[in-house]
Amino acid sequence: MLNGARQFLHDWATYRRNKPFLHDLDEHLASQAGTVIVHQMGRAGSMTTVNTIRGGELNEPVFHTHALNPVKVERRMRRFKNWPIYRTPLNVRVAKRISDYIKDNGLGDRPWHLVTVFRDPIGRNLSVFFLSIEDFIKDFFRRHQRGDLSKEEILDVFISRFKHDQPLRWFDEEIRDVFGIDVFDHPFPMGEGFQIIREENVNLLLIKLESLDQCYQLAFDRFFGRNINDLKNTHITDKDPSYSMYSDFIRTATFPDAFLDEMYDSRFARHFYSNAEISRFRDRWGHGKVAQAPDSQTGART
Repeated sequence: MLNGARQFLHDWATYRRNKPFLHDLDEHLASQAGTVIVHQMGRAGSMTTVNTIRGGELNEPVFHTHALNPVKVERRMRRFKNWPIYRTPLNVRVAKRISDYIKDNGLGDRPWHLVTVFRDPIGRNLSVFFLSIEDFIKDFFRRHQRGDLSKEEILDVFISRFKHDQPLRWFDEEIRDVFGIDVFDHPFPMGEGFQIIREENVNLLLIKLESLDQCYQLAFDRFFGRNINDLKNTHITDKDPSYSMYSDFIRTATFPDAFLDEMYDSRFARHFYSNAEISRFRDRWGHGKVAQAPDSQTGART
């Protein structure tokens, strides 16, 4: 009872705190001001990116979304249809407002500035999987604590039940279908780690998470015309209840070659990563892997 009351008070306070932000978003969309969105797949450094850009004190507000494709937005909204409004996550409500605006008005003449960070698809999928582990393995934490859940079982569930093509399809569904830019028509400069694509009134900055530390200053300077010196690392994964199990799992989990082929022979992987980078990914996750802990880029940064 007490925990339920605390959760209600927390959710309601969060809802009240977010109302002015949503009001400002509505007013912003009603204008023709430039719109800055950190729009990217989840678990690829999005909060680090959002907080870094906001710290750069741009003239425009910075919004944060994972899905703007109307089909995906409505699918996410259905997950919360029986929940009180104050329990619906802020980024879902932000995405709904922006998606509805684009659906009703098109892109219009306003400048759209999109920042999209992406990462190794297997590393990303593992992070999402462990974040929502009990959606896939019932009573995961109790079973793990009792010691009756093997790494082989976890690996089998991950391979067989998780939708691994999510990052592989993301750019088609969320950039091409919403904003009209097909990133695969633009060769990615792998050595630089980032790319700026400008088509009509849409400006897109792509950054490889594995290169973020090295290239963010140059990337943001060229994209925003502003020097942003401090990368505001936002680590929350290591505070998740599943983090210790996640870090232990990825040290020793070995994926079958057929699975590695599916992920790293994909158009996504081949477009954004060099043969040497893909070889390192395969070594990390394959039979020749060297045990390693998650690093700040691929393990704990969100």
